[in-house]
Amino acid sequence: MRRRFTLWGLMVILILAALTDGFSQGDAVPAYFANSWLCPGSSAPRVDDYTTTGHDQLQCQLEVEYTATEAMVRSNGIPNHDFESTLGCCATEQNYLWIIPLHPMPDSDGQLERAPERGPVAVAVNGAAIYGPEDGPGGDAVALENGLYRETRQTIDLGICGGHSGPGGVYHYHWDANCLHWHPDEARGQGFSDYSFEQLNGSTHSPIVGFAFDGYPIYGIYGWDEKGEVKEMTSSYRLKANRGNGYNGIDDWEYVDGLGDLDECNGHFAPTPEMPQGIYHYHTTRRNGEGGLGFPYFLLCYHGVADERNFRTAGGPPPR
Repeated sequence: MRRRFTLWGLMVILILAALTDGFSQGDAVPAYFANSWLCPGSSAPRVDDYTTTGHDQLQCQLEVEYTATEAMVRSNGIPNHDFESTLGCCATEQNYLWIIPLHPMPDSDGQLERAPERGPVAVAVNGAAIYGPEDGPGGDAVALENGLYRETRQTIDLGICGGHSGPGGVYHYHWDANCLHWHPDEARGQGFSDYSFEQLNGSTHSPIVGFAFDGYPIYGIYGWDEKGEVKEMTSSYRLKANRGNGYNGIDDWEYVDGLGDLDECNGHFAPTPEMPQGIYHYHTTRRNGEGGLGFPYFLLCYHGVADERNFRTAGGPPPR
């Protein structure tokens, strides 16, 4: 049967097509979100796992598709920098599908959702997983790396930039991740093995290193204070008196309001270079307000509503 279109019907079709085409170009996607992702196609660098022999020639791969409300981030989980798998050798390509809200919704019931104690809590802008502070045995992986306690259950070691690989060859960060924006000075013979917090530029606001599963961005360790001056952002957690050393993971830490710059989730509302009018965002933290370790290092709870599908690290076909 032949279909007939009225002039009005044709106008509706043309308007819908124009709207659809406009959205497909990313008009509804916040600029700070769309411009943050790394590893564009075949131009992503080839990287090496220093734990293996020879050069691995691994390559970060990532692609992003958008709907009206969320970003579908497919990645193979390989970072965009040289790294160390350490004892979990060796990192392998994954089939990640991360689903991130484009327009974060702040918590409305007063009951902040706690991030998983172990496993992914966010995704880095290179597509690799960001984990919470606890490792497989249940200790604080960063406290162990910094010598705060002796591990008697299972040996754990973090590599460059606070990351390593675990079961299934899953590379992930427990700490830092700032090196994904750092570039070694090859003229001076630098490589990623020379990376440290001290190599970072402390005179400018840090860039975005990842997105939490509630859609809010995670910036590096430097941000703006109330006067608009750059400072290292500090957490408001400290080890519990007389018993805390990190062996019991999260349970060894307590939140003290005002101890540092950030709230109980490890974030705050403040201007950023991308959002000068202000946005809630998290920071990676090296230290707390007393100069101790900056637990929880990325985030411990969600300021907004997290998409729980990411806790299962849903997979899909890898990007090509």
